[in-house]
Amino acid sequence: MTLRLAALKHVYELSEICAKAKEPYSTSDLSTLRDLLTALSSYDHNLIISWFRLQEKLLPLELLWLLQSQGLVQFTTHIYYKTNLIAGLSEQFEKQIWCQDETLRQNCAETVAGLLATLVNLGPHTSRHVCGPAQQLLETVMEKFVDRLFEDSSVPEIPVPFLSKLLGSSVCVQSRLQVFCVSVLRTFVQSVRKGVTVEEAIQDQSELYTTSKSSPVITEVVSKILSKLPAEDVINELSKIVLEEQFNWRWLLTTVSVFVSLSTQGAETLKATVENWMMQAFSSKDSRLLSAAVLCARQCCTENMQVFGSYATWFGGLQVRPASAFKFLFSFLSEMVPFEPVLCLKIHVNKVPSVPANCHSVVADYTNLAKTRLADLKQTTDYVGLFGEYTTTEQEGREADVAKVVAYFNQTREIMKIVLEASVFRKQFYEKVFLAELLKDYNLRHVEFIKKLYSIGKIPHALYNRWRQQRF
Repeated sequence: MTLRLAALKHVYELSEICAKAKEPYSTSDLSTLRDLLTALSSYDHNLIISWFRLQEKLLPLELLWLLQSQGLVQFTTHIYYKTNLIAGLSEQFEKQIWCQDETLRQNCAETVAGLLATLVNLGPHTSRHVCGPAQQLLETVMEKFVDRLFEDSSVPEIPVPFLSKLLGSSVCVQSRLQVFCVSVLRTFVQSVRKGVTVEEAIQDQSELYTTSKSSPVITEVVSKILSKLPAEDVINELSKIVLEEQFNWRWLLTTVSVFVSLSTQGAETLKATVENWMMQAFSSKDSRLLSAAVLCARQCCTENMQVFGSYATWFGGLQVRPASAFKFLFSFLSEMVPFEPVLCLKIHVNKVPSVPANCHSVVADYTNLAKTRLADLKQTTDYVGLFGEYTTTEQEGREADVAKVVAYFNQTREIMKIVLEASVFRKQFYEKVFLAELLKDYNLRHVEFIKKLYSIGKIPHALYNRWRQQRF
């Protein structure tokens, strides 16, 4: 009788902590929960199971994980019998994944990773009656995770490291992990969060979607998912998504950036895939597919020039045949002129691909259109920086050129020969691009260099006076 009363007392205490403790559980509450389960197990496992079956409301994930890990109640069985709780369970997962309390984050990560591992391992061998609800919960949890990952926030939240623990789990079957990663990849690329048009993607890709410009948290998550997949599987899935035309431009391009920066072999395969997309686009006159091919190529040129070369090299080296395909390409580029980054317009004007015999007028029309746009933007057609091709955005290239020559002058008190040559042989670039960047604001580090250029007649008097006035 005494043992029976002690057991019932522990059952009561278990009910109390489940009802009152705040999720995620504190270290002390989690310790109490473990002690209660250990004590109850010493009496009779059936007592815990009987109590568990009577519970109609959501139970804490910490309890569900302890029951799973101790072999008392399978999490998948719980979901099967409590399908009405799937929405609530997904919210519990979200709360744990985005816990920002440093004292709780590791416990949350272990709980989430442990429970998700049981869902990931379900496959064709599992009864569809069990697999269906479990798969629904897994998909809902990851969709909520991706949505939260993409939310705007002045102070970005960092998820608990559940993904690292899940992907490195020894209990997960590797083949099932890869299926899971492919599913997350598709969820990511097809997310409707922050959707953009192709025109917006063209304008923003070099400024927002590269690995250096994307959120470090997003880049890290994508890297973890991609690192578990063979490069060929990633490309096959991306190709399916692109050909289905069901993707978000922002996240497609971000994923491509991360992928080619991770895998040289994958970048080589993706290059061939992009070229295949172009051939299909030319054959079917599919502007959206051509957009995907061109924008993905630009993304790859920015991230992995070792394989793709610069965008100028890639674009200038295109062999587009027959003439109908060449005309379709330049018709597409003409439509994009109002949205194109300045650097791309300059490259298109200067690095024209091999032109079929009867297509010179097509190139001339495009060139006139692009030059007019550049003139409206008060830009030259010169796409080469002081030291060679710009490999990032044009603005970053200009800033790098100025920083390099100023640093050289401050160290040696001499003007680089390449600056003097540009002032004579590339006068338009020198005055409209280089000097414009050098003199655009009053930077103390530039003062002595600017005065030296002016003293030898390399800065027009009016420009110099305007710069001086910025001091006051």
